[in-house]
Amino acid sequence: MELKEFLKSKLFLKHLGLIVLTFLVLLFIIFQLLNIYTRHGKEYVIPAIEGLQIEEVQEMTEMSPFEIIVIDSIFTPGEPSGKILTQDPKPESKAKRGRKIYVIITANSGEKIGMPDCTDQSVRSAVNEIINSGLRIGRLIFNQGEFSNLVVEQIYKGKPIFEGTKIAKGEEVDLVVEINQANTATTMPNIIGLTEIDAERKLWEASLNVGSKNYEGNKDVVHSRVVSFSPSNRSLTVGSTVSLYFINDTKPNYSSKVKSFKITENTEEETPTTTDIDE
Repeated sequence: MELKEFLKSKLFLKHLGLIVLTFLVLLFIIFQLLNIYTRHGKEYVIPAIEGLQIEEVQEMTEMSPFEIIVIDSIFTPGEPSGKILTQDPKPESKAKRGRKIYVIITANSGEKIGMPDCTDQSVRSAVNEIINSGLRIGRLIFNQGEFSNLVVEQIYKGKPIFEGTKIAKGEEVDLVVEINQANTATTMPNIIGLTEIDAERKLWEASLNVGSKNYEGNKDVVHSRVVSFSPSNRSLTVGSTVSLYFINDTKPNYSSKVKSFKITENTEEETPTTTDIDE
């Protein structure tokens, strides 16, 4: 039988049909297995877990499709350890089973750490070293002297504290700063819309002290944000105390409060000599 006649024969066409059918069946099975493996089309809504305890969240049925990964812990005064401060992805996002949810939680204040040496540094450098070590700034105390913007002493509970001394995480340390008479002013940083943690850091870096804090509604370390402060002058004397007012950024009046706040421009008579106090 010639090839041409064989290709037209019923036997060939029958076998060809079986081959094509087998291929299609195999292709269908492969796609079904891939759908099962990738959970194609099956997505879960990520719940809001900010403000909850990490142990509580790990027991939630809604979180069973996901894996929680703690990427950092921050000491927050007045907050219990293990409280979730931020989450990524954000609530109401959709994700497949096995998606990692990255969180930052509050740290345990009982942990002991070694006191860093912040002397002979600028205020900005000392503040960053203190905060990055897990401690807080109590007061910035400015004394007239020969040098400008130089930390000369660190104080804990009224007494000098030296490098390496064990201190509980989250404790407050005062810094004594030497400043000459020509450098007595600083510019108020832009802290509107910042959280308490970020606003405090900005103020300390600018050689300002943190005063009273007022909250509209319940305090929330993630959503309570600065909408006003006092005094509201553009230029302040170093060591001045700034009081803060917070509103939860989920409240309807949050945006209007932020937009309505205005910085007071100092008059020429009110403005002290302003110099750059940072490095």
